[in-house]
Amino acid sequence: MKKTPYIIFLLFFGVILSACNSQNEINSLSTSGEPQSTVEDNSEIKVKGLKNVDVLNSHGSIEGLERMIRFYDNLQNGVPSDLRIVHYTIEGDPIISDLSYVGEFLEVKYDTTRDKFGSGAITKVKCGNLIEEVNPTNTTYIAVNCADENYGMQEILNINYNMSQQDFFEFELKYGLKQENEINTLTNKVKIKKNITPDVKQEVYKRLVFANYLAEKDLTTTCDTEGTTNYYLKVHINNGQREFQWNACDKSTDGVKFTNIANYIIEQSTKKQNVQPEVIVQGYVLKINNNEMLIGEDLTMLDYEWMKDELQHMNFENYSYNFTILEGVDTKVFNLGDKILATIKGSIVGSKPGRAKVKEIKKIEKY
Repeated sequence: MKKTPYIIFLLFFGVILSACNSQNEINSLSTSGEPQSTVEDNSEIKVKGLKNVDVLNSHGSIEGLERMIRFYDNLQNGVPSDLRIVHYTIEGDPIISDLSYVGEFLEVKYDTTRDKFGSGAITKVKCGNLIEEVNPTNTTYIAVNCADENYGMQEILNINYNMSQQDFFEFELKYGLKQENEINTLTNKVKIKKNITPDVKQEVYKRLVFANYLAEKDLTTTCDTEGTTNYYLKVHINNGQREFQWNACDKSTDGVKFTNIANYIIEQSTKKQNVQPEVIVQGYVLKINNNEMLIGEDLTMLDYEWMKDELQHMNFENYSYNFTILEGVDTKVFNLGDKILATIKGSIVGSKPGRAKVKEIKKIEKY
């Protein structure tokens, strides 16, 4: 889906791939280093009037992410592959992106003929590659080296998992033979109270998003094997709740994901957490002035390109991104468009943009 510089309010919904922390490790790694289930997801994604849908993005609730990751891995390894992605508009109309990789180039066919408010056209573009850019609060797949496209890029799929954009997020986890253990970030009235830091909560939210936790799940609660762990997870999100109950013997795609999420929470609850974890800023350099740099946090390479063109006219308050002015930087070693990772002295003061003094800073790979 194309990114345009005229977007003012960017809506993010989220959703990451659950990692493996259980003793019965059954996951492999994708090329991005994220854990990927070895269970093939062959479930049919139903969209009225369309066939062979691989990935469905319904306002940020994304079904079929395993197929997106598999297509990306195939392309990086030179394996010819096809992928059909459907994005629902706010009005509920489907917009289709058909990706085809034949070994020489990536073809993207963009179909808006079913969108009542769209251009009603089918366009095709040839691109040189597909990149996966992973940020702390989002992962984005972008086609690059595309002919006749703005900046030579086209956004294919954005997965947002920024917990801070939610009004409220807490969870309760019960586990054990009889769910006798409990980790609860909502209340102190629990059998076992564990300390879960904000960065761990952010990671849990990320993994829930990649597990598409807002969708209905068919999880197994019974098992023929005695002595297996039973889980109960209740997610409080904004004004709603989602409840999941399953057994460790559930080896379905969803069962494996949720077991990994639960085991991650359990593992993190046993670790000694820093009382005041270091503040980290990651993003693109938008402006350099003397010993200061303006950073746009969690931007993608495509976000940077259209944002730099609008920078002189931008009202930072109108954007959902965070912007930070970093002080005390040797700006001679940095350029506009560099992607950086900085550790902050103390905390960030103010917002839109905030200000912070740099403890350590370095360039990082964009993808």
